[in-house]
Amino acid sequence: MQWPFTKNTNRYALVGNRKRSLLAAKTPSPTGVTAATPLGWADSSLKEAKSIHQLMANISNPKGEVAISLPLEQFEILSLSINKVPREVVAKILPFHVSKVLDEPLSDFIHDWQIVKEHKDSLQINVFLYPAKAFSDLRTILGHYKLTPSSLEPDVFSACAYLESRTKLPSDEATMIVLLWPHSISIAIYDKESLILNRNVQAKKPEVGREEDLEEMPSDEISEQELTIPEMETEPEKESPSLYESNHDDLLANFLIETKADEVASAPGKEEPSLDSQIFFKEPQASMSDVQSSPSYINQISLELMRTRDYFNSVVKGNQIRTVFVGGGEGLWPALSAELESSLGLNIESLVDPERASMDDALFEAVSIGALS
Repeated sequence: MQWPFTKNTNRYALVGNRKRSLLAAKTPSPTGVTAATPLGWADSSLKEAKSIHQLMANISNPKGEVAISLPLEQFEILSLSINKVPREVVAKILPFHVSKVLDEPLSDFIHDWQIVKEHKDSLQINVFLYPAKAFSDLRTILGHYKLTPSSLEPDVFSACAYLESRTKLPSDEATMIVLLWPHSISIAIYDKESLILNRNVQAKKPEVGREEDLEEMPSDEISEQELTIPEMETEPEKESPSLYESNHDDLLANFLIETKADEVASAPGKEEPSLDSQIFFKEPQASMSDVQSSPSYINQISLELMRTRDYFNSVVKGNQIRTVFVGGGEGLWPALSAELESSLGLNIESLVDPERASMDDALFEAVSIGALS
């Protein structure tokens, strides 16, 4: 029953990578699970103002709240170990610790934090930062359309929420989530009802159907014209737009991320130091600039997933990983799934069942639904 004084608020999801953006609306579902209907697409990233205007071009009165989900590569992530203090004190002392390892003023970023693990004398904390100016610019543009940012989420957390809403995540085993974007791969491990390990790997996905063209080109032309990833792309994009939780103090309360060994090594009072991550993640933002075709790209994916699994098994020591959910690799699926099953010995499943996908991009669909869940 709709009471006269009930406030109905439209809810939207805004999802984007470097090349494409989507605005979707939360829609009712007869089964009770969250669904999303695409309202507009833009062939540009959200850091460009024209993207928002294009998304709103055919929408009348879009007033409401909007949840934002972006690839993991667009977040600056720090992992710190600090002396153990009461949780309510962490927020007060954290800026001091962050400033010691951050090259830029903390005021240039919006940030939030998450306690990853409690040791006897220390706390392992992950800090998530995003350029304050980028957030302010995007919020201003959304405000023009009477849209209020309600939350921001890296893609792997939205994907995890999507899988939870479909009851696909078991409680007695660990699950890997892999999202393939045009220029990066987001990797996460879900275990014990939390995403406890996340990695971003820079990788330029080859265009399906162009392998023959690539093979016919000289290797130097491939590198320059198709496959070179600029050196600056080995770092998270600090100019990329994002949104921050506007009404809640702990937006990223469930976010966990990979460690930065150099920062943890210099932190006081650490136990079980994550310095061991160097064994598996010598290049945390690994570059795949040598990708020349779908086979080499798939092999690189397999390698990074093996490294992630080995680190999880040797350092995190959680439940056994049995299943990998992959999103965004539809065009490469037959070869990709076969390679991963062979190399990892795990069950490989598509993030979205092809028969159930309603949008032309299943990864965008899953992420937008997850952001709205």
